[in-house]
Amino acid sequence: MKPILSKIFLCGMLLLAMSCSSDDAPEIMEVELTCFDGILNGDEVTVDCGGACPGFCPTESEGILEGELVSRIQLEASVEYRLTGPYLVRDKAELSIPAGTVIKADPGKGAYIAVAQGGRLNVFGQPDNPVIITSGAQNPVPGDWGGIVISGRAPINGENLGRSDIIDIFYGGSTATDTSGVLNYLRVEYAGAEVNDRKFDAIAFYGVGSLTTVTRVQAFESLGNGIRFIGGTVNTKWVVATNNGENAIAMTNDWSGKGEFWHLSGSKNAGIQIRSDIENPPQTAIDSIRNISIIGPSLEIGLDYTSGNGRYTFTNVYTNGLSTGIRVDNAVVSSNIELGNLQLDSVEFDNPQIDFIPTNYTGDNTSFYTEATTDGAGNRAQLPNWTNGWTRGID
Repeated sequence: MKPILSKIFLCGMLLLAMSCSSDDAPEIMEVELTCFDGILNGDEVTVDCGGACPGFCPTESEGILEGELVSRIQLEASVEYRLTGPYLVRDKAELSIPAGTVIKADPGKGAYIAVAQGGRLNVFGQPDNPVIITSGAQNPVPGDWGGIVISGRAPINGENLGRSDIIDIFYGGSTATDTSGVLNYLRVEYAGAEVNDRKFDAIAFYGVGSLTTVTRVQAFESLGNGIRFIGGTVNTKWVVATNNGENAIAMTNDWSGKGEFWHLSGSKNAGIQIRSDIENPPQTAIDSIRNISIIGPSLEIGLDYTSGNGRYTFTNVYTNGLSTGIRVDNAVVSSNIELGNLQLDSVEFDNPQIDFIPTNYTGDNTSFYTEATTDGAGNRAQLPNWTNGWTRGID
């Protein structure tokens, strides 16, 4: 039996060898494991695509951002990126963007960048080399794309967990010192696309915590608000909002962070709007906002107090070219002023429009604001030095 089995085995090996040498045999292509690691490396054109990696890729000068990020990646400043649709940074994922990077969003494609709870967005711009996220249109206009939506685990009023009113993402929690990353020297342009009768903000902070760093950011010509805070404890410093379609800054649902050095100009509605979508929200710690310039004339109202039950203190506020300094929208808000929940220390109404009124509030707490000569964000109506090199469109 053994000789017979040996012959059968030898015949089988011979047939196999002949088969493998056939010209019709399929070619086996090796694909490196790095093609699936979520990192731009090797000869890839963009993350996990190009070179030895399979699939369609853009040209070498262009990277595509769309879908979901579940790992940590760092973009390359030498690549001009396209944001072709929604791009979500998931829990434990991290998107880092170095100085000089430009990301252009495809208009009308529902493009936006969102950071889920536990995810991080790190923007490392420099004074003369900011990170720019803008429209990819040849002739860009406000509303060409969505904006940046960041969701954290910091407290929000009314409930422990909320759901964003613009995209399906949760926010809020009990971690006041939560972090969602770093934004430093960032300019966001032509955002504010409208979805279901609501507009994106250029940058929206939903329940974002105090260990998130937000310094030197500009919202330029958004169709919606420039920057909006929805609850949370995040602090900001050196903020510019220019020519936005609604409010320059919107403070919603008792944001309890701090703000310093804000230069707000040219927005359609108010420099700062205070409101709450929560019925009878609880009082929180005092919000402290100082060193603010609010510049008209297209921006007609300095501070628009529409609703809410938070406590707010503004210090060193300079305004120029307004028709109304402080607008109080209803009796509930008036009662909050009676309780001392809104205080403006040292505010200047410079160069007002004809028929200017400092405030339409008619209650008894006439000392809720005091007038003085101020320098606002650093240089009254003129550009403060800290805006040099990384901002645009400021007259």
